Amino acid sequence: MYLRSVNGIVLVYDVTNRSSFNNTSKWICDIEEPLPNVEKIILGNKCDMNDRREVSREEVEKIAMDYGIKFLETSAKSGINVEEAFFTLIRDIMSRMDRKMNDCNPSDEGPVNISESPSNKSLCCCCCCPLH
Repeated sequence: MYLRSVNGIVLVYDVTNRSSFNNTSKWICDIEEPLPNVEKIILGNKCDMNDRREVSREEVEKIAMDYGIKFLETSAKSGINVEEAFFTLIRDIMSRMDRKMNDCNPSDEGPVNISESPSNKSLCCCCCCPLH
């Protein structure tokens, strides 16, 4: 797996196909190791096919809660929660970026004495990266 400049990850499984869900925990661990601070969301697709369901909502909710990942059930066919899923992920990414920007804000260092000579301390931080 090659991951670079990633801000968010969508993990999708098919609620009507248990094998598509079975490796979810492994995928989460594979992502967490190189990218512990990336926003993630788990999507259970085909939620409109309840009569063929093989993966219970409760089962996925537990995994999502254990890993601190948001979870939604969607239907690409009928459009259920598709926009909401991506808006949720984007809001979480933007919120994380805002927190990083605030953490880097030099104004948090108190008042500036203009009679002091400049320090070698950098006023720039490299914790902000644009969405690609």
